[in-house]
Amino acid sequence: EKATNPTNAPPQRSRCNQRSKHHMRAVVTGAAGRIGRGVATALRERGHTVVGVDMASAPPGLLGTGCDDFVTIDLAAAVAGQERECLTAAMDGADVVVHCAAWPGPSATPPPAVVASGDATKPPIGLETAPPAVLLRDNVASTSAVCDAAIAGGASRFVFSSSAFAMGFSHVPRGPQAWSSKVGYLPVDEAHGAQPHESYGLSKLAGEEILETAARTATDTSFVSLRFTNIVKRELWSSLPWEAPTSAEPLQLVLWAYVHEDDVIRAHVAAATREDAAARGSHEAYLLAAPDSRFAEPTLPLLASVLGVEGMPLRSPMEGNASVLCARKATERLGVEFRAWSRDRAWSREREASQSLVDASPPPPRLVGNQARPLRP
Repeated sequence: EKATNPTNAPPQRSRCNQRSKHHMRAVVTGAAGRIGRGVATALRERGHTVVGVDMASAPPGLLGTGCDDFVTIDLAAAVAGQERECLTAAMDGADVVVHCAAWPGPSATPPPAVVASGDATKPPIGLETAPPAVLLRDNVASTSAVCDAAIAGGASRFVFSSSAFAMGFSHVPRGPQAWSSKVGYLPVDEAHGAQPHESYGLSKLAGEEILETAARTATDTSFVSLRFTNIVKRELWSSLPWEAPTSAEPLQLVLWAYVHEDDVIRAHVAAATREDAAARGSHEAYLLAAPDSRFAEPTLPLLASVLGVEGMPLRSPMEGNASVLCARKATERLGVEFRAWSRDRAWSREREASQSLVDASPPPPRLVGNQARPLRP
């Protein structure tokens, strides 16, 4: 039965002292959402006790499969009062906290200078109805409140759903207001540094700075930020590749990269459970992206023709339709092998070719009496 809190009274929690690697008490915020639910379910399948937190009610079927308990809290309001008390109680005894709750994308309202330029374009992703200031306030306030409550509750690992949009998503795909004009090298990795161009990317970078700050005093807690780019859902995997952008219809550079939904979930679970994801008293950021782009065309010539990006220093080879983002750190440290649509298609073609050879092979002979005769259908 769904755990409800109609009076907003702090839920009662008994402190869990078991902090072994084999069994943990995990709190997942945003557990009513798609990624949060996937992370909660994956952790529970591994034998961990999971408490879901969300401003929405628990979806049907979540309790007992994805979560052992569920608490309804408006995290943006959890900076004080009863909501803060509820959050503090939910975090009590947590071994790990995975913070997925947030406004999940950029505001539909561009920065004022972009509006004035008239160069803003509508990207092929969902944009949020929240005004930029509200989106920034809610995402930063909720991350700060959850981080403080996690540390007070004794969590030894804090995982934050950040975003590759912090690297530099812009409502403008090309020109001086776009990230593509400021990239220093390709493929972009964590060392490149984040350059947010709007309130959502800024809210995620501010969230990471909250963790950096917390790590200086919470020396028994380790902090991990996962900067994943735009997610391709399982049911839309077959929609790749996209039609290549053109100079007449360009696409924001960070959207050339993508990541499979299941890889994002796996990365969150690895960040929550792997000891070497981050040392205590430190913060580690990881980019999450597939090794190829959304397009079948070679990346470097396409960048030159569509965005005017050419002659860029390369930190590693970019052959064929290689991604503009590098997720090598996540593969090496978190053990996530990212799916690539082009690799999946190649394997499918190989399987089909192998099956065709099998189907075309003559049937083996069959002995009838003292003679060998071919099998007939």
